[in-house]
Amino acid sequence: MKRLLSIAIFAAMCVMLISCGKSEPRRVAEKALDSVIDEDYRGYFDCVYFPADKQEEKETAISIIEEKVKKAKEKGTKDNNVPVSYEFVSEQVNDDAGTAIETFNIKYASGKTEKSEVNLKKEEDGKWYIENKK
Repeated sequence: MKRLLSIAIFAAMCVMLISCGKSEPRRVAEKALDSVIDEDYRGYFDCVYFPADKQEEKETAISIIEEKVKKAKEKGTKDNNVPVSYEFVSEQVNDDAGTAIETFNIKYASGKTEKSEVNLKKEEDGKWYIENKK
């Protein structure tokens, strides 16, 4: 019985390690969208590529957004342009170029639904990130 339990635990750990180490463009785009919906802006910016020498810019962007959201909540204003849900539409991955376009239908707090593309790029570390156009 102990041997069977050990094998099951080992198999579960292998699956977890494999899934955690794998970076796929759709998964990254969905994590970014989930983060915005959950107001986890640090989680969103973790999905955006910032080179090592630009980490200070990343922290500044996070702080600015968190402060704006905090002030809006204090004033009681509601932003109708905030995404509340999304639905996957399509995916175009070019492995040779290391680029991907993930298309989603995004529903906003206003009730409006809009088709939106998330552009991703595979960086030198082998992971997919949302392209930082700045």
